[in-house]
Amino acid sequence: MTFPWAGRARLLLLGVCAFAVLVGALVWYGAQTVSTDCLVTYSQVTGRDGARLPDANGRGSSDQELIDRAYRRALETGRCDPPRTRWKQWLD
Repeated sequence: MTFPWAGRARLLLLGVCAFAVLVGALVWYGAQTVSTDCLVTYSQVTGRDGARLPDANGRGSSDQELIDRAYRRALETGRCDPPRTRWKQWLD
């Protein structure tokens, strides 16, 4: 025995599930922490041959490490806005 409303109920359930997944994905995406736009500069001392010279600890830093360090310093001194959730940037 089949019910005439069974097909509609399945479609309604499928639509509700798809909507719930879409809303869940949007909430997850909006809740991610992102850094704000911030311009930082860094420098690296090299030898005559272009090789990086080690720092005071005897270790050479990569470009990404130097950029991250400059960004952290800019955050600490207040020259850059701190990271915030993505949905707050949507409201700006």
